[in-house]
Amino acid sequence: MMRRMMGRIAALCGWLAWQVGRPVRRTALRGYARQFARAVGALLLALAAMPIVIPLFAPQPQDVTVQQIIDGDVNEPSGWVRLNGRVTPLHESPTGEPGHFGLFVDAANTFDAIVLRADTTPTAVASTSVTGHLANAGAIVEEELPIEATVFGTPPQVVPDRVIDLDGAAVPERVVHWPISILPALLGATILVGARLGYPIFRPTTVIDVLTGPLGPGERLPAAYGGRIGPTVRDLGDPGAALLLVRRGPKGNLLTAQPLTDDGSVAPAPVTIGGSWTSGRIGEVYTVSETVAALVIRSELVDATFLFARTSERDRVAALISVDR
Repeated sequence: MMRRMMGRIAALCGWLAWQVGRPVRRTALRGYARQFARAVGALLLALAAMPIVIPLFAPQPQDVTVQQIIDGDVNEPSGWVRLNGRVTPLHESPTGEPGHFGLFVDAANTFDAIVLRADTTPTAVASTSVTGHLANAGAIVEEELPIEATVFGTPPQVVPDRVIDLDGAAVPERVVHWPISILPALLGATILVGARLGYPIFRPTTVIDVLTGPLGPGERLPAAYGGRIGPTVRDLGDPGAALLLVRRGPKGNLLTAQPLTDDGSVAPAPVTIGGSWTSGRIGEVYTVSETVAALVIRSELVDATFLFARTSERDRVAALISVDR
């Protein structure tokens, strides 16, 4: 049961890759259909990575607290920082120089504060994030602060030798929109796996019908095939019809394969399966909708996978050649 389930999953991957390469398979570049599917899969993985990778290239300020500024724990080379807390506008210059100032009270410790310097007077905000660059400047806040900027009426401790020059607009925290990467990543990985596995999926087996005997002279058996029978080639994803028959030869019975045409025209001549070397392998071919008994045959004139309606039919043909079990 598990074998069939895994085979069906592999077949689904292969079918998706086969469908992606189908437009190329209909052109003169049909031999590159699998490479085209791999390219599409790789492109989808690259697209899936973009929402994750691109934000990593956007510069970000260092997230700090006022206490870290006091302790000198700012590692960002230009002193670019982000803080969270309360903003209160100041009406008097705390540096003795003209400008627009505000007091930032740290959310992590409301007893810590630092002066903000901006192009316009900062707006009072109860909770916000601010970004800016640290600058050396003496700062003494002497004006009376509103009660909301204090801790039960006690004013916060203001950093005396640093101010923050605010950015024109606060830089938001980096957000990685990874959910939109899930679908293209799954599709890309599925197509790459499917392009590697091919379609349909052949899985060898050792289970045979021990009650069957080999085909006898004059018997014929219909089958589907993908691969090469003499000069005729068909894709296993779009198999052709063939007729397997046994005829007598000077040194014993000969197994032959005759590809049939789709339009009812004269079929090519039968091709002998055999010669100086012949090998086979029994198994099953998995598609997205069914599992079919299959026999892979390799010889001088034949290199194909034959599909049969029943396991017994496959094993009657396999009994005529040397197969790996």
